[in-house]
This record gives sequence, structure tokens and C-alpha cells, in this order.
Amino acid sequence: MGKTTLKNVTVADAYLSILADRGIDYLFANAGTDFTPLIEALAKAQALGTPTPIPITCPHENTAQHMAIGYYLATGRQQLTMMHVNVGTANGLNGLLNAQRGGIPMLFTAGRTPVNEDTLPGHRSLDIHWTQEMYDQAGMLREAVKWDYELRNSVQLETVVDRALSVSMSEPRGPVYLALPREILAQEMSEYTYNSPTRVQPATAPAPDAGALDEIAALLAKAERPLLITNWGGRNPNVMALLTDLADRFALPVVEFRNRYVAMPPLHPMHAGHDPNPYIENADVIMIIDCAAPWLPSQVRPPEKCKVIHMAVDPMYGFVPIRGFEADISVSCATDVGLSLLSDAMESHIGSASTQIENRRQVQTKRHKEQRETLLQKLEDDKRKSTISYALLSHSINEIRDADTVIIKESSLLQQYIETEKPLTMINAGAASGLGHGLGVALGVKLADRDRMVIATEGDGAYIFNNPLSCHYVAAEQDLPVITIVFNNQHWQAVDRATKNQYPDGYAAQSNRQPLTHFTVDQHYEKAVEVAGGYGEQVTDPKELMSALERAKKITMVDKRQALLNVTCVGV
Repeated sequence: MGKTTLKNVTVADAYLSILADRGIDYLFANAGTDFTPLIEALAKAQALGTPTPIPITCPHENTAQHMAIGYYLATGRQQLTMMHVNVGTANGLNGLLNAQRGGIPMLFTAGRTPVNEDTLPGHRSLDIHWTQEMYDQAGMLREAVKWDYELRNSVQLETVVDRALSVSMSEPRGPVYLALPREILAQEMSEYTYNSPTRVQPATAPAPDAGALDEIAALLAKAERPLLITNWGGRNPNVMALLTDLADRFALPVVEFRNRYVAMPPLHPMHAGHDPNPYIENADVIMIIDCAAPWLPSQVRPPEKCKVIHMAVDPMYGFVPIRGFEADISVSCATDVGLSLLSDAMESHIGSASTQIENRRQVQTKRHKEQRETLLQKLEDDKRKSTISYALLSHSINEIRDADTVIIKESSLLQQYIETEKPLTMINAGAASGLGHGLGVALGVKLADRDRMVIATEGDGAYIFNNPLSCHYVAAEQDLPVITIVFNNQHWQAVDRATKNQYPDGYAAQSNRQPLTHFTVDQHYEKAVEVAGGYGEQVTDPKELMSALERAKKITMVDKRQALLNVTCVGV
């Protein structure tokens, strides 16, 4: 077992050294006065050439949190964020909740107001150190993390870091929280030794029960109207190939309901679209793969005799207080492992279920063809309009992308028109409905692979939530040219629709402009990117859309400048 020994260091020096040793590449941070020992340690490391996580200055905490999420999704490696005490920590909660609900590991850290009023190195030195202290800083976020702790002394440093990182990366993955008192970080040590590499590894994901897999295999193979539903399945990069193969060989329709990642190429004939309702009402077997809410019970329920199966690392979704979906069989496992073993278990049924498989294939192939024809007809109709529709804008974005392009979805982008072929090339990281994730995630993905084209699609309301000047600053400082496309419809469409759905004959539905859902002042978002030296353009004419997209592509991929298109569009 290897050891690394540091001489004449502070706890902050040792802390950063251990994190670098454990594979933490970046520190995404919005600094406060509680950071002083860490800033000194980073400056010292830069001067001496010693390894630490690379610091990325984020002018707003939302940017830091979502860059860490994007980087993880692109690399599979969790990262480090750090916020100021109390209010800075509160600003980071949006990204923290998105990470927790989305199963994203993250070491979320914050300073801790100095405890000592005098004497110790790092003691209180500003009047704000009295008024910013809280009785329980972690109390505001405890529900959103798997583990929280405050570093107490130098002796436990390695144990605390390894505990945090291993808990975060163990399934179900998620963020952890660590508070770092300034006095502890400032402590000086003549010598500090830690294990390198670490001997504390994350727990392996649970394996599925073999008996349950055999039962599921028999049910699916012989079903006449089976259905697979997923939402988060595509978050695991191994799932797409496995799910596509399973669906193809056994003719199993797959619906991606309110999906945040793409788990199956939409052009595959077994892809059944994004609305499960027509399938659910007649299904005889439904398998739910990594999906907390597979349908809306107020709209549809499966037939009484339909068997319902759940497969996920946590098929009970313990973070949801109330969840009453039927569950005749629930399998706890890593989704890719479960699908692989299920495919093996179904092999023995191919012969006996050949008739059912062929019948299913014919029905779903025909249905898929009709769905695609409807989509394409809608697109052709929209091309003749004088306004830019969501369908036309989505299709046009598809035209400029390549197979490796990553599209971040925080908009009304219609993914039916995006011909996704590879895992994690379509990402919606707002798992807690925390708007303001798109630009940060895009920057994190770009940081992980600077040669990729990354397109952040934003609703106009969502764009504002991103604290865009913070994101555009980071893009400029770190040379991360991404394309931002604002779907500008002058209102919060989700709130508008929700109100109309609840009150279809109400006053809001009959009004021209619902209260609190519309913008009444034209917003020239294309100007915001110019503040950080980027290129901005407003697009209102559908005839100019493709040329504007091509310009944005050239500016980001050839000229290496960020670009933003403010596209006036409508949903019909």
C-alpha cells in the first residue's frame, strides 16, 4: 500500500492534495471570506507546481453546481464544488436538488463561519462573521444529500474525504455535503501522511435476483401487448445499446416518458414515442426502467390484470414521500446489469414465444411508421408558416449537429426531431425542476471534451434563471465556446399549460395573457452574450433560421467564440 507524505503544510494544503489524488479534477467555486486558507493553499500549489483540483471561478453558485453535474455526465467522475457560508450555500441548493433527484454524485462543500472570536489562526476577522453564523447550516440541505458532516480536526481529514467520496459514488449515487471551518483549514502541520491510492472504494451496485429475472423474462416473452417505459434510463451510458438490443430482438415497444436522457434511438422501429397513455390502457405487461413516475394516474391506469414490473437501483424511490404505482415485481440493480441479465434470461423463450414476438413486431413497426409520418407532416406544414415553430427549430438544430454533438434541453425542444444515436448526447439535468441548469451543464460537458459541439437550448424564462452573465463569463474565461439557443416565446409555458389543464374553462384559459406567466417587455438576450465577448443574433424569420444556425456553428467550432441565438418561436 502506497503512502504520500507532505511536509510543512496546512490542513487546506493536505485537503486539496488528497482530493487531487482521489481523481477530483476541478473545484467549481464561488468564494467567500471563509475560503482564505483554501485560496492560500491553491496559490501555494500553483507556485510550487503541486497537484490540486483546478479552480474554476464561477460568479454565481448555480453555475458551479451545474458545471459539476455536466462534467460528471460527460466523464463519469464526480467533482468538487464550494460555496460561501449560509447565503452562498442557499444559492447552491437549486443545483444540489437537481443533483440529488437526478442521482448525480457531487462533493458539495461550504465554508463554516469561524467559531473563535480571537486567538486561533483563522478566527473571526470581519463583522459579518458574527451575523452570518447559523445554528445548523446543514439543516437547510440535509434532505437533499446522502451524508453531511463538518470537518472537526486534522487527524480525521483523510477519513472524512474518503467517506464523502465513497458514499457519493455508491448506488444510488447522489451529492454529499461537507462544511469546512476556517480555523481547521488554517491549522499547520509539520508532516501529514495519507494512503495513495485510497483503500476506501464505493460499494458495487446491487445485482438483480435471478428468480425475479426468470419470472420477468417469461412474462415479457409471452405478452401480447408489453410495454417498456423509461425516464432516466439513458443516464447510464451502457443502457442504450442493451435496451435497444432487447427491444429489437424481442419486439418490445419502448416509451420514453418525460425523459431526461435518451435511452433508445428515436428512429428505431421499437421506439414508441413519448406518450405512454395509448399503450398503458391496453397493456398486459409493463416494465418500468429507472422511472419514478411512469404515467399520470389521473389520466390513465393499466388494466387490472396487467403485470407491472420495476427495475432501478432504488425501485422504491425512497426520496419520494408518496408513490403508489402498482409493483407486482420490483428488482433492485444497476440498470445496465439488469438489462443484460434479463436479455440472457429471455433467450430460452425465443422459440416458444416466436409467434408473439413476430406479432408484436408487426404491430409496433406499423405504429412507429405512422408516428414518424405524423411528425414529418407536422414539420412540412410548419415550414410553410411565417413564424418559427418548435418543430421547425428542433429539426433545424438537428440539421447542424453531428452524432457526437451534445444537446442540453432546458427548452421546448421537440426531441422527436433530434435523431439521437449515442448515449448522453441529449441531457436534461433539471431532475428537481430546478430551472437554470442548462448553461452550466453545457459548460461542464464542454470542459470535459473541448472538441465536441455543445448546444444549450433554453426557454426564455429558463435562460434568466441560469444567471446568464455568470455562465457567459465562465465560457469566456475558460475558452468554452458553446452555442446557446433561446426558445423565446415570451412566457413560462409550463405554468400556462398547467393552469389551463386544471381550469380548462376558467378565467385564465379565456384570457389573452395569464397573470404571472408572460413577459411584457421584449428581451434582447442576444446582447447579454456580447458582454463577455460572444456573438449574439436575434432570429424572427424562418427563412433566416438555418443560416443563423450555421453562423453560430462556425463561430463556436472554428472561431472558438461562444454564440447565442435569440429565436422568436411559437409552439403551434
